[in-house]
Amino acid sequence: MSDWLVMVPRLPRVRTRCEFAAAVAVCFYLSAAAAICGQLTAVVEPDAIRMGETAQLTLNFENARPTQVPGIPSIPNLQVSYVGSGETLQIVNMRQSSIVSLNYALTPAQPGEYTIPALSVRVGNETLTSQPVKLTVLKQDELGNAAGAQAQLAFVKLVVAKTNVFIGEVLPVEIQLYHAVPAQDLQLQPLSGEGFTFGKTRELPQRQVRVGNTVYFLHQLQGTAIANKTGELELSSVECNGVLEVPLARRRTGNPFEDMFNDPFFGPRYERRRMKVSSSPVSVRVEPLPEENKPADFTGAVGQFSFVVTASPTNVAVGEPVHMKVRVEGKGPLESIALPPLDAPSDFATYPPVSSVDTTDPLGVEGARVFQYDLVPQKGSIRELPSLGFSYFDPAQRKYRSLKSQPLPIIVRPGGLSPSLASPQTGSSASEPSRDIVHLKPRLGVYGAIAPPLIRRPWFMAIQTLPLLAWFVAIAWRKRRDHLARNPRLVRRQEVSRTVRRGLKELAQSADAHDTEKFFALMFRL
Repeated sequence: MSDWLVMVPRLPRVRTRCEFAAAVAVCFYLSAAAAICGQLTAVVEPDAIRMGETAQLTLNFENARPTQVPGIPSIPNLQVSYVGSGETLQIVNMRQSSIVSLNYALTPAQPGEYTIPALSVRVGNETLTSQPVKLTVLKQDELGNAAGAQAQLAFVKLVVAKTNVFIGEVLPVEIQLYHAVPAQDLQLQPLSGEGFTFGKTRELPQRQVRVGNTVYFLHQLQGTAIANKTGELELSSVECNGVLEVPLARRRTGNPFEDMFNDPFFGPRYERRRMKVSSSPVSVRVEPLPEENKPADFTGAVGQFSFVVTASPTNVAVGEPVHMKVRVEGKGPLESIALPPLDAPSDFATYPPVSSVDTTDPLGVEGARVFQYDLVPQKGSIRELPSLGFSYFDPAQRKYRSLKSQPLPIIVRPGGLSPSLASPQTGSSASEPSRDIVHLKPRLGVYGAIAPPLIRRPWFMAIQTLPLLAWFVAIAWRKRRDHLARNPRLVRRQEVSRTVRRGLKELAQSADAHDTEKFFALMFRL
């Protein structure tokens, strides 16, 4: 009201109650006149469809009632048909307004982008004008792009890091499921494809993304694929099934009470719709590993790796084993890594290596593979362990790389001598003759006495009888209580007997104390 008082600066000064009432009436009249100003808006739902689908154009007249249905200008390749009307009452901040809606069906004849121009409609003494709106029509097979996603409730995509790989190279693969409405019972088909070996998979947390003008829920499933043959291979399409909760559109019937209860504000109104979507297959070209500059010790490792060799212990006697550990770290198919045969001289007795894999990522393509060799020196003249070589193919650099470790120094003592007893001799000392079979631990060490088992100890067996004894006592107490409950006369006799015994003792005490009054009262009661 204060705003309208400002708009009337020459309002006469109020002197009487009648003049004040008249001024208030003028203000309310001006407010009401401003509130009933008409407005026209145009809305297209949805604003992106595919061929074969129909969109709806709605003209909303607020605080205005058209006397006839306005005509829509002719638009090439777009058929516009009037389908009906509705009316709604709204009360916002104590302000009441009415909306008359005129609905039109939009049916395209070919894909493209259509613009419904601004419409001018004469209502009473005023002309209402709407804003122009657009409609995007896509082809039937136009799926997955930013514009086409707006017309889809759900779709799935198969995404690969690249489409040209080497045989044995790890190819990251990701399945992306988009759905614009809440979904339940999602069942995503695993990765498949002839000529590929698939590794571990992991599911990322659900998040929301915007594709075009639509916000989607995104489910991501990451995995890996390794090609085991060359040529043009294909990752098969991925299928997903589930149930979508599609909200129902608000129906306008012209009845304000029915329209009010059709409003989603009064509770969720949605339709459960079965979903079955599939992605397009992806072609991958697999190249063979080059033969040029291929190292002689190459065993098929493809990726990026580093190479570390350690040994322990490094001070041993003849016949004692040395554990040489080889750790290959990096990114690639760790399970398929193999080392070339150990080129150890005849001065060592060697055993086949033992290997293990230690991964550092959920997909199992990053980490280390550890090999352990047991080397047993046969002569005291050995001063170092043999070196090791490892070669791999780097797909990023498209070339082979060779790694080689340095010989590790060790100290080998003559057999049977400990480090504290070994001392330089003036003359040549005769060592024990070498044996084919040498014990790893010739001395057993200190013996320890073993106590007899608990079952042979008397105190332990006595403790085992306590639960059985407690069980018998509980059974006897329960049987006696049940017996007394079934014989009330026996209970009364026992109670009388106890009362008489206590009374006789009290009589004797009263007689000794010469308390005649208490004596005769107690005797009378007994």
